[in-house]
Amino acid sequence: MKQATKKEEKALFANIQKKKIRKRMPFSVMYELTYLCNFKCPHCYLGDQGQNKKKELNTSGVKKVLDELVDMGVYQIGFTGGEPMVRKDIFEILEYANRKGLYIALLTNGYLIDAKTADKLKKVNVDKIDITLNSLDPDTFTGLSGVRGSCEKVRKAIDLLLERGMQVKIKSSGTCLNRDEIVDISKFAREKNIPYLIDGEILPCRDGYSAWVDKFSLDAETLYDIRKQVYPEMFAPCKNGKKRKRSRTKRRRDKVFTCGVGMASFSINPYGKMNFCLEIDYPKCDILKDGAVACWEKMKKEIDKIEKRVSEGDFICRDCNLLPYCGWCAGRSYIETGSFNRCSEYFKKRATINKRLRNR
Repeated sequence: MKQATKKEEKALFANIQKKKIRKRMPFSVMYELTYLCNFKCPHCYLGDQGQNKKKELNTSGVKKVLDELVDMGVYQIGFTGGEPMVRKDIFEILEYANRKGLYIALLTNGYLIDAKTADKLKKVNVDKIDITLNSLDPDTFTGLSGVRGSCEKVRKAIDLLLERGMQVKIKSSGTCLNRDEIVDISKFAREKNIPYLIDGEILPCRDGYSAWVDKFSLDAETLYDIRKQVYPEMFAPCKNGKKRKRSRTKRRRDKVFTCGVGMASFSINPYGKMNFCLEIDYPKCDILKDGAVACWEKMKKEIDKIEKRVSEGDFICRDCNLLPYCGWCAGRSYIETGSFNRCSEYFKKRATINKRLRNR
């Protein structure tokens, strides 16, 4: 039998996703396996939730959740945290997910990946590994991770995975501490022929605490200039010499959620509760108690209630002239204001600057 090319696999993947979205059937899940982490990143939005270790599901509980997900038709799962690799049962979980036929992504800081671990990740067929690389400089990396020697270990982990032919993606959190390195990190990724992503948003903690947002966030103008250097193809003129049109925004004026929430995706926290997404710790439906299908139906109804209010005119963003320049999302609004339909001051400031920059 002829093996499918990467292009054919990507097309198939996209086709399945479109069908799932059209029918509002679950396609992808982000599963926070633990809130524990071996790093102490000063800008982490999880805060001190790692203290709740005793409440997190054990191996048996995680497997039962995975059974529920497969039975309801989930195709793709991303394991994240915290740091999922700190779980002693991580390979038992990954092997079980593989046996159930799930497409597996692992989001990790990479620190715990050595040669032996990389071999095991290959063996259990992890399809993609996202590694956070916030600096190429050991001292800066230590300042961002809180762990000495972490830079060398993470860079070595990337090489070990690539040597084994595994699919790797690098991402960086853009902060005032590594602002001068992001372009170099992107070049590092391009040299290794792997995708690179800048996460330019520093999230407040889920309990609303946000002291580190202003302390570590890049200002909108700096982030804009960095992105022009990292992704020049996105800012290059069209072939006819005209300026490339900027997409107004992925969000439409009549819809709060356009990211897949309530259409084909959701998240699960370490306690087995289904939520809208990683940012929105709501509505906390208990999968093991009520079943994944019932939780999904309940979540869709919650989404529909929110969207119904929007369709009736209760949408603060609808007539805002900053909308074409704004990266507003309901998750950030919920964290900042406790509502899915309020203006985020964080994004309002950024949209104002983006408008000026794009029209200069």
